Amino acid sequence: TVQGAEVLRAVWSSAESVAPSNLLRAVQQCGGYVFGVYDEGGVLLAVSVGLLAREGLHSHITGVVPAGQRRGLGLALKQHQRAWALEHGITTISWTCDPLVRRNVAFNLHALGAHVVGYLPDHYGPMNDGVNKGDESDRLSVHWDLLSPAAVAAERARLPWLVSTAPHAVALGPDGLPVVTAVTGAERQVQLPEDVEGVRRADPQAGRAWRLAVREGVLAGLAQGQSVTGMTADGALVMEVSP
Repeated sequence: TVQGAEVLRAVWSSAESVAPSNLLRAVQQCGGYVFGVYDEGGVLLAVSVGLLAREGLHSHITGVVPAGQRRGLGLALKQHQRAWALEHGITTISWTCDPLVRRNVAFNLHALGAHVVGYLPDHYGPMNDGVNKGDESDRLSVHWDLLSPAAVAAERARLPWLVSTAPHAVALGPDGLPVVTAVTGAERQVQLPEDVEGVRRADPQAGRAWRLAVREGVLAGLAQGQSVTGMTADGALVMEVSP
């Protein structure tokens, strides 16, 4: 658990531990999920932690060190988490996801077959780690119904991108900033930035603009009875009213 805590601290570039070793030990002791992935030399590359919750398992944090990225370890961990949950009679895993980190949203929806159940503005309050510092902690609330058709299909192959002609409530402007448009009707698209971490480093005000624009676009869609059904190949959330 000490190595796991250090891996997570490093992934989040935090001076303080984001998941102390004593907490990881307590999660293990009460029957929660704490697993890691090691390389051939015994070096820990990835860690995932899940808490037992009313709806099943809440996947609190999963991190992969840079040396382990682009190797499919995140997907391997999540599928291991799915198998572990099913073995323990758990059929739903929940977690939160920053809506601006496009690759993570795409991973959740299309590599796993999970779905968005809500939008949580500034859910965790101020966060001081190297990834989130200086930004509000908006999160998508995500549920993974482990036996759903989408989850079963995603285990075999990544789910295809959506194709949509819906109007953009949030679009990418020529200056790289979001363009917000009031949209009515049964469907909408909400464009996500390609690399919000890079945007925040280069121009914090631009990062703030994207935060507010996506928040407004998604919350307005939810208020109109729409739900997130997936993403397009160019990184727009597709929101539609369920038939």
